Amino acid sequence: MKKYELIDHTADIGIIAYGNTKEEAFEVAAEAMFDLICPLDKVEEKERFDIEVDAEDLESLLVTWLNELLYVFDVKKLIFKKFNVTLIGNNQLISHCFGEKFDPKKHEIIREIKAVTYNLLKIENKDNQWMIQVVFDI
Repeated sequence: MKKYELIDHTADIGIIAYGNTKEEAFEVAAEAMFDLICPLDKVEEKERFDIEVDAEDLESLLVTWLNELLYVFDVKKLIFKKFNVTLIGNNQLISHCFGEKFDPKKHEIIREIKAVTYNLLKIENKDNQWMIQVVFDI
């Protein structure tokens, strides 16, 4: 089963991520975002970095968390491959992110993602499967 699919958009690129739980859908969305930046097959899970965010609702929580991940990538040069997410209600997220320092000799940047947007954002549960649609500004 395919975990995510691309949405074609002008100056943006979007994904639809799937999971059996809300947490799993969040994890897949983050994995897809980093896979769009750099193919994850060459990224190893050498380091763990924890991120906690609070927001007013589930959608804001997702956007805030993904933007925080982009910030950590930009500032600390950490590229992540695997995520363990815990949601506390719809207002708090705790994540353990696994990856390594970006190395231009080993990793190739395919595209730059500037930000996560609220454009076309959707988080819903259909037939016991969670679906997240999110668009990135590139």
